[in-house]
Amino acid sequence: MADERAGRAIEAMRGLLPLLMPAALLMGLAACTTNPATGNVQLAPLMSAEDEAREGAEAHPKIVEAYGGVYDDPRLGAYVAEVTARIAKGAGGNGITYRVTILNSPIVNAFALPGGYVYVTRGLLALVDDEAELAGVIGHEIGHVIARHGAQRQTAALGASVVGAVLGAVVGSSAVSQVAGVGGQGLLAGYSRDQEYEADALGVRYLAQAGYDPQAEADFLEAMAGDQALSDRIKNRKRDTSAGDWLASHPATPDRVKAARDHADESGVAPGTGERNRDALFRAVDGLIYGDAPEQGMVRGRRFMHPGLRIMFTAPPNYTITNAMKAVIMQGPDEAIVKFDMAKKDPAVEIGAYLGSVWAAGTDLSKIDRFTLNGMGAAEATTQSGKYNVRLVAVEGTPDTAYRFLMGVPPAAGTRQDGKLRELVQSFHRLSEAEARAAKPLRLRIVTVAHGKTAETLGTRMEFANFRTKRFRALNGLRAGEQPKEGMKVKIVSE
Repeated sequence: MADERAGRAIEAMRGLLPLLMPAALLMGLAACTTNPATGNVQLAPLMSAEDEAREGAEAHPKIVEAYGGVYDDPRLGAYVAEVTARIAKGAGGNGITYRVTILNSPIVNAFALPGGYVYVTRGLLALVDDEAELAGVIGHEIGHVIARHGAQRQTAALGASVVGAVLGAVVGSSAVSQVAGVGGQGLLAGYSRDQEYEADALGVRYLAQAGYDPQAEADFLEAMAGDQALSDRIKNRKRDTSAGDWLASHPATPDRVKAARDHADESGVAPGTGERNRDALFRAVDGLIYGDAPEQGMVRGRRFMHPGLRIMFTAPPNYTITNAMKAVIMQGPDEAIVKFDMAKKDPAVEIGAYLGSVWAAGTDLSKIDRFTLNGMGAAEATTQSGKYNVRLVAVEGTPDTAYRFLMGVPPAAGTRQDGKLRELVQSFHRLSEAEARAAKPLRLRIVTVAHGKTAETLGTRMEFANFRTKRFRALNGLRAGEQPKEGMKVKIVSE
């Protein structure tokens, strides 16, 4: 069987070669140039500076939509813009006008597009522990822009985009194929290791030139790695490099942290003399929404509720819930996986017909069963796809809206997850108006450590069901066993 699979893979690759050759020829035509930020000679990107600006402008609205829109807080937006202007001045200007956007996403991420479009998520703003750490992240991203890494990345990705288009056509978009694709790779075009190290060096340089403590960039890398390790432990998962956050594309390896520290040591700024501006950052982020926003739906323990849509369901015990932009993903024992989403439907199409002829069109389904779910019309069917036994449930929320549960369990699990998944579906119901109004987001609160208070006692104020002390330490950059000092300001999460 292995030889047969290898033979098929080779034949498939042969078929791709004619498609890849034009991209290879284009890359071969690129000349060499001097990196404007580092002085190194490198392959010149095929895009001009004008092309980069145009690409950034065209991509901006798509980025905003993909990350949940703009976080509407003019005061916080003005603060981040001031920090960006300061770090950009430290970078020397380079004739680039930077446009800063805070994205309404709990993911810890920051990035910059060609043309000077800079983005930070509110998830990242909650994690940074002072202004210098925020400036270091922004300086790193500005380094990518000034060094034109985006244009170089796009040049390198020409062949990858061709492959991606071919694979997309082969895989298709049927409901069943989505089960296997839940944990798939994200964007193909990432920065290279050398580009990341270059951007780190530039970010540290810009910190020093702007008057900040250049050690801040390495400090944040370490804090972020600790926060992600805790998140992985809470969700009982290995690191997902397709998660779409800053650590996925900027891994905080020991070598990388050491390199950032070495650059800081070589900056000429004496330890302890650069600005950190912790109080300024804390004033700016006090009251920041933490985690899910109501308009995106909110996870509370095992429950998912969406006040705007007025719906709620409860995940089975020992299942993790990830609230992504377009779907809610649940993962449980026995490699069970569930995707919940919603879609428009023709009001004239009955829910069972929608499941069979629209959502799962072309799929070999079992008999479609119709039933009533907490006052709503629903239908379900099963099939088999790859390594999963698949169950599909469609619920008619309104005449033109279908809510969908796509559930996959490997055959080796037998029926162990069947009862839990039935309970999941049965828990799906509408919220009353009062319940929807009562659903409030979690927020970041800044408090002063009183006499005798410890990480353990302050952890009890964290609005979480588990790992409260560890979450408190990760949020405040405290190492295991480290205690906050009396009189210092710290972050907690509460309603």
